[in-house]
Parts: sequence; C-alpha cells; structure tokens
Amino acid sequence: MPFLQFDEVSKIYPPYFKALDRISLSIKRGEFVLITGPTGAGKTTLLKLIYREELPSSGEIIIDGKPISKFKTRDLLRLRRNIGIIFQDLRLFPELSVYENIKISLVLSYKKVKNLKYFIYEALERFNLAHKAGKKVKELSGGEQQKVAIIRAILREPELLIADEPTGNLDPESIKEILNILKDLNNKGCTILFATHDPVILKEAPGRLVILNRGRLVENVGIYSQNRT
Repeated sequence: MPFLQFDEVSKIYPPYFKALDRISLSIKRGEFVLITGPTGAGKTTLLKLIYREELPSSGEIIIDGKPISKFKTRDLLRLRRNIGIIFQDLRLFPELSVYENIKISLVLSYKKVKNLKYFIYEALERFNLAHKAGKKVKELSGGEQQKVAIIRAILREPELLIADEPTGNLDPESIKEILNILKDLNNKGCTILFATHDPVILKEAPGRLVILNRGRLVENVGIYSQNRT
C-alpha cells in the first residue's frame, strides 16, 4: 500500500485557473521524491494539498490508507505533528529569537527531548548558527533564516518532510551540507518530498524525479542514481 497517493487530483482557483490537472501519483514510505518543473507548474500547490492548507477541487489524496477528506480534527492534528515543513516563504516569527522559533516547533510537535536546550544548540552548532541563537530572526540574513527554517523542520524527526524550494538563498556548499543531512534523515525512514529546480539538488539527490508542467504530471522517472550526468 502506498504511503501517500494522489488519485486524479485537480485544483482550480477562481475564476478558472487550473493549478493541478488530474494528478495521479503514488509515493512509498521512505522514498526521497524530487518534484520539479518551471515556475507555475503546480509544485507548491501539490505540497499544500498534503497538509491541507489547500483542498482539492476534485480527486482524492490518501495518506497511510485513509482519504484525507475523511480526516477529523484529531486526524489532521496528528498528521501535522508528524510532518516537517520547510515553507517557501519560511514562516518564521521575525520578532522571536532563533532559539525560540525552533523551540516552539518542537513543543507543538510534542517531541520529547531530555535536554531541550542542548538539543537545539547542538543543531545550531551543526549549521554554524549557535552564536546567533539569541538573535531575533529579523536580524539574520536571508540564508541564515533559511537555515533556521530547515533546522526547525528536521529536528522534529518527522515521518514526512515537505520541502518547498528550501535552498534558494544558500550557497552551493551549504546546499550540499543540507542535502547530506536530508539523506541521513531519509536513511532513517523519513519520506521526503522536495520541490526544487536547483541543479545541484537535481544532480546530487538520490530518489525519484517527478516533473510537473502547467499543472500536469509530465514525467515520473522512477529511481535514479546519485551523481548522475
């Protein structure tokens, strides 16, 4: 049984803009799936449908065997606690510190950590941000903010990680560093959906490539190898 399934899913925004057009896609538990395509292809819309920020106009999304349209409030809360999301617009709290932004996410996910402060600082150290822990997010550079958003999502050790163009403000070295962290997370069983058109990611990330264009699934190329040409 697929972990995540799109069954003839369409999304139409008024008056008649078809963001997604009859998408059918199955994703196995533990897969690393890259979703790519030109701007406006439907990548962000597809991801938003999974955590129900948007609802499909037609078709069904099935998670772990259960149609998402049938989810009750408690099902949706459980789903969101088990998802890590790196938003394209980051959605950090600009007036709160780096430490507070990460702490809030961990608390809301009900993740049990013996020494929360040490746990957060250890992650910040890995990203060379420990010295910025007390800084307000609005005082950080764009790249630093992006790293905070990534830390916030992966520290929850989610069952599903959704990443929407998470490397746009990062240099190639930082991109490779983050990709290695995501590979480790995937090796531990996390299912990863990564929307990107970054050539470094498309070249280095192992997994499956899904290509969208104008809301349609135009290619689903299966498993491919790392460092392909």
